Amino acid sequence: MRTMLPLRRPSFSVAAAAAAFSLLGLAAGATAGPHHCSPAGGSELFAAMPVTSPFFPPTGPTYPEGVALLGGRVITSGPANFGTAGNGSPSQLTIFDETTGALRAEVGLVGEDLSQEHALSELFAYQQYVYAPSTQLGVVRFRFDGPHDDAPEQQNYSSPFCSVTIPFPCLQPTDKCPADIRPGLPPLPNGIVVDKGDVYVTDSLQGIVWKMKKAAPAQLPVSTEVLFCARELQGSGTEGLGLFGANGIAAIGDWLYVSVTFGPFGPGGPTSPIYRLRKDGTGSLETVYTYLPVEVAPGIFVPPIADGLRWDDKGKRLFVVLGGQNQVSELELAPGGATGTEVARYSRTDADHPFFNPSTIALGDDGLAYVTNHAITCCLPGDPNPACGGCFNAQDYFGVVRLCTN
Repeated sequence: MRTMLPLRRPSFSVAAAAAAFSLLGLAAGATAGPHHCSPAGGSELFAAMPVTSPFFPPTGPTYPEGVALLGGRVITSGPANFGTAGNGSPSQLTIFDETTGALRAEVGLVGEDLSQEHALSELFAYQQYVYAPSTQLGVVRFRFDGPHDDAPEQQNYSSPFCSVTIPFPCLQPTDKCPADIRPGLPPLPNGIVVDKGDVYVTDSLQGIVWKMKKAAPAQLPVSTEVLFCARELQGSGTEGLGLFGANGIAAIGDWLYVSVTFGPFGPGGPTSPIYRLRKDGTGSLETVYTYLPVEVAPGIFVPPIADGLRWDDKGKRLFVVLGGQNQVSELELAPGGATGTEVARYSRTDADHPFFNPSTIALGDDGLAYVTNHAITCCLPGDPNPACGGCFNAQDYFGVVRLCTN
C-alpha cells in the first residue's frame, strides 16, 4: 500500500521552512538495497556528490539538478546555481554506477565561458544520449557507447537560447508571446524532455516552452523555436527566485505537462500548478493539478515549489518533485489526462541524508526512483553567492537519494 500524506488546507513563508520540513512528511524508515524495492516509501542515500576535484578547482561543480539513467549509470548534471562566473569550474556530468553507487567519472562541459555565469540544469536520457540545457550553449548532448565514461562525445544539439524581448544574450523576436508577458528578462532554460527525437525545454523566466526538432548529427546544431509562451508560465513573484515559472516538463501522448515553480498566490502564498499544452503548440493551457502551501506551524506556510516531472509509462503515474516541501508527489491522471489526483507523497526525513530541496527524479526498474538533492538554499564555504550567509554543512545534502515507489 502506498504511503499517503494527509493533505492539509493551504495556507507562505520560506523563512523557518527548513526547520519545519520534518513536520511535513512521512518517515521513510526502511532502506532499499541495490535493485530491491520494499516497502513503498523506503529510501536510502544512493550517492553523495564529490566536491573537491583536482580537475575543477576550487571545489568542483556542485548543486546537482538533473538526473538520468543510462546503461547502468546514474548521471547527474550541474551546477544549477547562480554565482558561477569566474569560479574556474565548468559545468559537468557526474556519473555513478547504478548497482553500487560508486563514482565512475566526472565529465566537464566543453565550450563554456567560465568568466560568465554558466549552468547545466535538467537531464533526459534518450537512446544512447543524455540531453541537457546549458545556459550558454543551448541544448547539449553526450553520447555514451558501451561501458566507457571518461570521454563521451559532446554535441551541441541546438543554438543558444535567446531573449524574446531584449538583446541579452541575444534577441529572437516571436509572435507567440501574448501582450501581458513580463518583458525584459533573459532566457533561463531549465526542464527538458525528448519525445520521439524532438526536444522540448522550459524557460523559467520567459514563460516559454522551446522546441528543437529531431535532427541527424550532420544537421546539428538545430535552431530553437518558441512553441508556446504564456504569462502563466512565468513566476508570480517580483524578484529573485519568485520569478521562476515553468520548470519540469513531461511528454504524455499528444500533450506536454509543465510544472510552475511559483504560480498564482493563494491564501498561504504561491501555489505550484501543473499545466498541460498540446505538443503542436495550439490551444491554451489547461490546469491539471495545483499544489498548495502547507501550514506547518501557526502562521508558517511552506510553498510547494514544484520542480522536476517524470512520467512512468508502465505505472501510468506522473511524478512531481516538490522542492519546497521536500517531497515527491505521485499523480494519477484521469482518462484523457486532463485532471490529476494525488495518490502518494514520499518524504525522506532520515538524519543521515534527508531530502533537502529535491529537484528532479529518474525512474528505474522495479519501482526504484533516483532523486537529486539540489540544496539550492545552502552554499559551500567560500561560495561568492551573497545569498549564502548563515547556511552550514551544505555538502552534507548534495547527492542522490534512492527511493522505493512501489
